[in-house]
Amino acid sequence: MALRLQSALPKEIVPDGFDAKRAYHHIAQLAFPRLVGSAGEAKAQDYIVQQFTALGLDVSREPFSFTKFPAEVLPRILCALFLPVVLSVPWLGERFPILVCLTCLLSLSIAMCFTQWQKRFEGLYDTGPKHRSENIVATNGTKQDDSIPSLLFVAHYDSKSQVLPIVVRAVSYSIAIVGLIVLTITMVIQVVTFVWLPDDTVGAISRWRYIIWGVAGITSFCLLLLQINLTHNRSPGGFDNASGVGVLLELARVAKGYEKKLRFIFLAAGAEEYGMCGALRYIQKHADEHNRNRTYVINLDGLGVGNAVNVITRYGIPPVCTTDALAGLFRTSGESLGIEISERYLPIGVGLDSIPIASRGFETVTLTAPARPREMWGGAALRVHSKRDRGDLLNLESLQQVGELIVDVIERTAAM
Repeated sequence: MALRLQSALPKEIVPDGFDAKRAYHHIAQLAFPRLVGSAGEAKAQDYIVQQFTALGLDVSREPFSFTKFPAEVLPRILCALFLPVVLSVPWLGERFPILVCLTCLLSLSIAMCFTQWQKRFEGLYDTGPKHRSENIVATNGTKQDDSIPSLLFVAHYDSKSQVLPIVVRAVSYSIAIVGLIVLTITMVIQVVTFVWLPDDTVGAISRWRYIIWGVAGITSFCLLLLQINLTHNRSPGGFDNASGVGVLLELARVAKGYEKKLRFIFLAAGAEEYGMCGALRYIQKHADEHNRNRTYVINLDGLGVGNAVNVITRYGIPPVCTTDALAGLFRTSGESLGIEISERYLPIGVGLDSIPIASRGFETVTLTAPARPREMWGGAALRVHSKRDRGDLLNLESLQQVGELIVDVIERTAAM
């Protein structure tokens, strides 16, 4: 069983190395509701600036504007449009097979499109009423130099609560996508039967009528369920994502010992919960300031649970790979330290700050806690985006593990 926060740290911890107690101190200071536009968000911003400044880093606050359209409005519009398409398969598929098939193919193409980051749709972040937040950027003062690698650490500091836990939301999106795929395949078979086998009077829908109705019903239920996922400001956000910010601030302290060998940028990103807005605005503004071949981006999102580290290297349908060399560094460090490293793929349902940055050609990974069945259904994953997401979900051993892993990667990067 993992040690709780009151437990002693392992004896092998080096005083000047990564210290999980220091990281947890920051987590405890930040574990309060921090929705964009709230007093909690401003309080968190001030705390992060204070900590970066105390470390002697060059700190800047970068305000930005965004709209909630991509995160709050567009998904509901798409779900509302997909609902009649899904129901048309059992209702109208036999009478108008070609029309329904084409509609299903179009809907599936749109759904697949939105599982990947599309730069051409970034203008949607300016559609509708404007909201404001800010990124907090701290650097060690080392200038960009092709001979010196850069490490960009990212962690979002905002939090939110929602009606649906994040696991339920991800499963609902997955079922809806799978259901749409099944219904589209059914309609393709129906059209083939209708066009090429006109003498076959029993089409695909007639053969599998009850199955088709079941798939359409379950898919429709998930689409309707996603419509009620309203956002509130009730989550302390201990796991998501005070944990990432706590590790970020402790890494900023540790990084001072490597400042002559590496360029460090620490980005505390705002408005991640509304569609990775802070990370998007940062990379839109600063992409050309970084050497894409020598800048490595490590996103910290949901840490401090379990006895392993997940490294997310792919996302979307079909999969988009966001890293090559950086994933190899984490594998090597994990083997060296005896830490279990699992490379993960997130197809749909979850947004990460690393995604808009990766779209600009940067090597990126996201570090998260593992999501094994026991840990997922009985622990942090079900509490994310709820008032139960508190700091006492975390444990010191897991925080120490991920911190030591990152420090080892820092050392290997410095030696490149």
